[in-house]
Amino acid sequence: MYWPSITWMARKSNSHVTAALVPWALLLAALLAPARPLVACPFCTALGPTLAQRREQSEVAALAEVAATLDRGRTTLKLHAVLQGGDTFPAGQMLTAKLDVAAKPGTLLLVFGDAAGSARDTERSWHAVAANEISYAYLARSPDLKTPTLERLRYFAAYLEHPDPLVAEDAYLEFGHAPFDDVARMADTLSGQKLRRWLIDPGVPEARKGFYGLAVALAAPQSERASTADFLRQRIVAPENDFRAGFDGVLGGYLLLAGLPGLELIESRYLANANSADGDVRHALTALRFYAEYGREIPRSRLAQAVARLLARDEFAAEAITDLARWQAWEAQAEVVDVYARSASDERTRRAVVGYLLACPAAEARQALARLRVNDPAGVAAAEQVLSRTSGVRLDE
Repeated sequence: MYWPSITWMARKSNSHVTAALVPWALLLAALLAPARPLVACPFCTALGPTLAQRREQSEVAALAEVAATLDRGRTTLKLHAVLQGGDTFPAGQMLTAKLDVAAKPGTLLLVFGDAAGSARDTERSWHAVAANEISYAYLARSPDLKTPTLERLRYFAAYLEHPDPLVAEDAYLEFGHAPFDDVARMADTLSGQKLRRWLIDPGVPEARKGFYGLAVALAAPQSERASTADFLRQRIVAPENDFRAGFDGVLGGYLLLAGLPGLELIESRYLANANSADGDVRHALTALRFYAEYGREIPRSRLAQAVARLLARDEFAAEAITDLARWQAWEAQAEVVDVYARSASDERTRRAVVGYLLACPAAEARQALARLRVNDPAGVAAAEQVLSRTSGVRLDE
């Protein structure tokens, strides 16, 4: 079984910290702060709260049946089973609530009630989702949030792609919210065969496939790494759709297994290819950023070389320059300076160039910035003003 060594990679990432300015405040913080383990799946999108999170954050959580619909959006409910707040709302009680969903009489719902907002707003806020006995039993048996994450994930792993849509989505959300290192530690308990099947199943929501693309790589034992890498490669070179949610996870998983040959494929198809779709380029950037923090075979200098290919594409130049600064790829300085000249109408890209040069410790960078101040004093001053304001660091110190 192989997955990135989180402890080793955290030490490796700390050695790349630089104390310098970057284009805007969030990226400055990313450069200056020590690298931390991922707190959630890097390839999971639009993560809402899980059912367990809702249960434990609500004053009341219950399985209820719609008894009647009233005027002004109000609904009469009969509580069948109470998971949270049974002292206030015992099973069998009827209550009237204003729900955030419309439901016909006889419909079963999981309802979550929050406390009233204020003295003037005495009405409890209710959230509801359509449910059945299966989804109720799933939630009722699910471990609470105090249970160690590895133990919780082992419970939810059995429900990934469950036939019940609510259960399947919620199990995925549990993995999406879990710290990456915990997912990596228990990945060998996931079924590689099932993960492969889900990745090619058109019935599986595309958004989940980002996680499955990463998970199938993490779950592959040493004897199956080559075949799993080939499987992911086939997904990469397959005929493309206009939009492929989750494709970044497939690319990230492939990088973990294939190493440098994987990077070369991604570079040639998406980063060095002027005709590659914008969406695929963004997926590739996400995968490379993930690998820069958690991979161990490809040096950052080689990742930076691949990302530098995007300096030729105006729409991605600012992002590429930011990554190059974060990875201290100062050898790209001349190419970065060239971007400034053709970005007269793109303030974001010009700020990225100025930020890169301010961060670069080389004397050549200071000289290049001095030349830009002479050639475009107003533009550089505007960029430095924004950088100073957003970073809180004076540029004349």
